[in-house]
Amino acid sequence: MEETAAQHYIIGDNLRHKAFYDDAIDEFQKALHIQEPLLGEDSVPVAKTQYALGLALRATKDYKRALYHLNNATSAYEVLHKREKKDNGNDKAFQTELLNCKLNIARTHHSQGVDFQRAGDYDRSIADHRKALAVRENLLGRSHLETARTYYVIGCALSDRGDFDEALAELRRALRARLLIFGKDHLDVSEVVANMGTVLMAKGSMTTTEVAAYKSTILQSLEHENEGDALCRKGDYETGMISYRKALSLEEQSLGDLHPTTCDLYLRMADALGQIGDLEASLLEYKSAISIYERLLGKFHVKVANIYNKLAGILLDKGEYETALSFYAKAYGIYDSTLGNHDDTKQALMNIRLAAAKERTAKDSMDMIKQAEEDHNDRRNLAAAVAADADKAEEKKPELEAETPAEAPDVI
Repeated sequence: MEETAAQHYIIGDNLRHKAFYDDAIDEFQKALHIQEPLLGEDSVPVAKTQYALGLALRATKDYKRALYHLNNATSAYEVLHKREKKDNGNDKAFQTELLNCKLNIARTHHSQGVDFQRAGDYDRSIADHRKALAVRENLLGRSHLETARTYYVIGCALSDRGDFDEALAELRRALRARLLIFGKDHLDVSEVVANMGTVLMAKGSMTTTEVAAYKSTILQSLEHENEGDALCRKGDYETGMISYRKALSLEEQSLGDLHPTTCDLYLRMADALGQIGDLEASLLEYKSAISIYERLLGKFHVKVANIYNKLAGILLDKGEYETALSFYAKAYGIYDSTLGNHDDTKQALMNIRLAAAKERTAKDSMDMIKQAEEDHNDRRNLAAAVAADADKAEEKKPELEAETPAEAPDVI
């Protein structure tokens, strides 16, 4: 039976690579029908088949079923990874498979988002792209080409929906990444700059001359920001802060101090201040970013949840465990409702448990300290009472009359 399933898998994989997707899907399903009851859902062959089936379904644009099987594959590989780590201490087992699963989940959300956008369903398009972005930022970083592509399509979808300010913020992120990847003279960079100009004109808040000036300003701003990033990576946070403030000043002059394009800079400054230990100043920068996002995006946006997480981390470092716990809980609620069973959601739940444990430990410690202080005071009071009783007893003793020495006899 196991050999039969393996043959179905091999035939299906060959068909998938030759783009005979429907026939491949049929073979993979036959393989799974044998493998799951025989080997279990968390076996390597089942995980491989689920993954391949998900890829084939995505190729046919059956995104819902593709995501179902890719998520099943991810869950199986996570179990296998934990098992291998526990049994053999191998922390790297199945990491490549997990990475591929998660990246292809992101690609599936991206493809589905593009289809929704073409159909004019911008809300669902943006929701799918944000799910893709959460994976790509986490696994690839903010300066990767796939991440930059996601920023760009989100910006376009937001612009199509009429959310021009938020669209500019996403396009700015796309521009920053493409500048780092291609340099300022590349066509992909020019494309984003031109699109930002289109968004500004559609918004209607600038003249043609002002839009042209902003195109130059945004490139200068990003030069300062990238310079700040480079300095911070070297550990020179204070000089990095100077570069960030130069970038922030340029953005505020063009778009005002409550625009989404400034949020990334507030967050970078907050991170830098946290690194040099100025937690109070770091909190202020995080709160500046939160005030902008909450006003423009509402309190239940993924970007707001990201800042809640960072803010909670600073509060945890300061020992304000109860407040940190409340921010972690807010972040978890947003991730759970917007991203579902996602790594960020799982991490947020772990953060809640960590903060709750620290709060309990701190509370227990305070109770112990309080009890120790009370015991110490009781002992002091008892010692004082004993001393007072001894003094009183001493006062009550009858005084002995002093003996009068006998007169010496006269010597004759």
